Amino acid sequence: MVIIEWLLNGKRSREVVSLRQAKHRRLQLEAFGAVIYWSERI
Repeated sequence: MVIIEWLLNGKRSREVVSLRQAKHRRLQLEAFGAVIYWSERI
């Protein structure tokens, strides 16, 4: 599992996703304009 934290439109959010989904989700968030500021494998 991976914790991804990001900033989008002035709002911080956090999500836990599987390792398999993490790269796809990160790219998806960046495409929306989010700034990923933390990604940690748990």
